[in-house]
Amino acid sequence: VRVTTQVANDSQEDVDLVLVSTIVAADGKQVTSQRQTIHSAAGSVQAVDTRIRVKAPKLWDVQRPNLYRLTSEVYKGSELTDAYVTPFGIRSIAWKSDSGFYLNGENVIILGVCNHHDLGCLGAAVNHRALQRQLQLLKSMGCNAIRTSHNPPAPEMLELCDRMGMLVMDEAFDCWQRGKKWPGSMKETDSDIRFFDYARDFADWYERDLRALLRRDRNHPSIIMWSIGNEVIEQWFTDGW
Repeated sequence: VRVTTQVANDSQEDVDLVLVSTIVAADGKQVTSQRQTIHSAAGSVQAVDTRIRVKAPKLWDVQRPNLYRLTSEVYKGSELTDAYVTPFGIRSIAWKSDSGFYLNGENVIILGVCNHHDLGCLGAAVNHRALQRQLQLLKSMGCNAIRTSHNPPAPEMLELCDRMGMLVMDEAFDCWQRGKKWPGSMKETDSDIRFFDYARDFADWYERDLRALLRRDRNHPSIIMWSIGNEVIEQWFTDGW
């Protein structure tokens, strides 16, 4: 397991720290632990790379969604100054042009749905049990994959997919610089359709939002691909933006 930990020293002095990285299995048993001494300069943010060997790992897949937790602890002397827990899974994915998708070396047929974030009469606010029930119903139908649409999904949904063994295509945007909602006085053929939707903010925010999405979701074993847009109007135009 390759771990990159960002350690921030917001004090005004150089310090020697100890980073303890511990991997725990789903049953709560410690699998392995590693200690590293770090010299941290005042006001610095330092990326610390760690490689931890997990012997005979229990792999994550759609039938057996085995999960682990990485606990990262930073000590100054004997004082615990910070701690962070990262859930993750160990698995391999591959794509082959002649035979499709492979999970842990096994050819898996993706049987997926486009799943909007709302929960019917319950609305768009996150309801954990309603999300869980929705995924249970989909799995009972034979579904093993979800494409989120058309925006970053709720973290709770991805956590459930990790635990329940659902593959995910994580989707970022519904539109780019050409919006899909425009005032009644305008026509779809007009050159500057940017009045509503995310299109209003795309130019200023797309990179920051996409970077935030990738950093937030990158450790979910359920995610097997990423989408940068759906129903993007630019695909039907030949004049660039």
